[in-house]
Amino acid sequence: MKEKIMPPLVLTIICVVISGLLVLAYNATYKDLTGVMTDEMKKGCENIFGKGDYEIMLEEKDGKKTPVTFGNENVDSIIVDKKTHNCIIEMTADGYSKGGLHILVGLDLGGRVKGIEFLSIGETPGLGTKVQNKSFTDKFLGLAPGESTDNIDNVTAATFSSKGMKEAVAECLELYSKHREAIIGE
Repeated sequence: MKEKIMPPLVLTIICVVISGLLVLAYNATYKDLTGVMTDEMKKGCENIFGKGDYEIMLEEKDGKKTPVTFGNENVDSIIVDKKTHNCIIEMTADGYSKGGLHILVGLDLGGRVKGIEFLSIGETPGLGTKVQNKSFTDKFLGLAPGESTDNIDNVTAATFSSKGMKEAVAECLELYSKHREAIIGE
């Protein structure tokens, strides 16, 4: 009896483990290019600016609609509140881990940082994940295009993650500065 039960049981356990690993790998590497606002993105936008009429900017390429990125490989999408013209840039940046920082950076009409929300973080737990603490993200509030992030102190023991955040915010400020008219529709 044991000879008949063990092979299918072992095979079933192997399949379940492999399927679980595939799901984890998919969730860790998936990048949404459909231009659809997820509930998590809406919540992040509302945490930064409050209720609004948020919409991802789309462009048509080869008959397919894709999010506008202005050719920036770290930008996943640009979200605009159609009424207030506030802008939220969805970005995936490198910290200690490649692509470990998946953030929303909210910019007001003047291009000043109004808030940062994390969609996911793949940094070292207890160290790199400290960059998502309000005490660190609040240091970026009020930064405007042309202002440097160099004078923002890194989080202790999270140097790479801190540098990744500073580079990501600086990149968002620069992108907004260069493409402001296209973003707000002027």
